[in-house]
Amino acid sequence: MQSKRGGYRGKPKPKLPPHLKRVRVNVRIQKWMLDQLKTKGEVGIVLEEILKNAGFKYCDDQKRSIKM
Repeated sequence: MQSKRGGYRGKPKPKLPPHLKRVRVNVRIQKWMLDQLKTKGEVGIVLEEILKNAGFKYCDDQKRSIKM
């Protein structure tokens, strides 16, 4: 019998905050770029920081209009 099977067996999956939604994005990244991103941390978080530093900003107006 295996004691650690992984996953969310029997437990509900934790909910994401309402402003975060998983969206599939097709991007082809060269392997060496992906390896560098992985060494800096979780790829999604690192890419988000890069986009913020490039000038993308969170827009509170969009969040409010989605809730309505």
